[in-house]
Amino acid sequence: MKKIALLTLVLVFAISCSGDSSDTKDPVFNAEGIALDGYDPVAYFEQGEARVGVESEQVEYEGLTYYFSSTKNRSLFLKNPEQYLPKYGGWCAYAVAESATKMEPDLTQWQIQDGELILFTSNIMTKLTGSLKDDWNEDPDGYMDRADTNWSSMNK
Repeated sequence: MKKIALLTLVLVFAISCSGDSSDTKDPVFNAEGIALDGYDPVAYFEQGEARVGVESEQVEYEGLTYYFSSTKNRSLFLKNPEQYLPKYGGWCAYAVAESATKMEPDLTQWQIQDGELILFTSNIMTKLTGSLKDDWNEDPDGYMDRADTNWSSMNK
């Protein structure tokens, strides 16, 4: 019952927040074109934490600006940017898996799975019903398979 209620809340929230989903390939970025709202994509992998980057350590990649928390992380990104980009364009992996919907992530709710960064949302609804990340981890391979399938069809 908890999952049905949670999914219903996720769907309602996703529909209200998703905006135009006609180009689902676009990664999450803010109004200034800063990817991941300024969080360092390399820090998730190398430091094992969500770190906000600094403007002085930035890189433009595919039309977006990425910030890094150190010169080392910036250099690692430049060597292989695709290795550090979040899966599903940075949208909430759970929403992609369960409803083929783009939902803004909470950039502090994340994990590395199969060598890829996946992000989750966290909002008032998930605080009331439980963590989407916890639900995901009840069947991580199953959720990843569903998200991969949905993401493929979202990108057609």
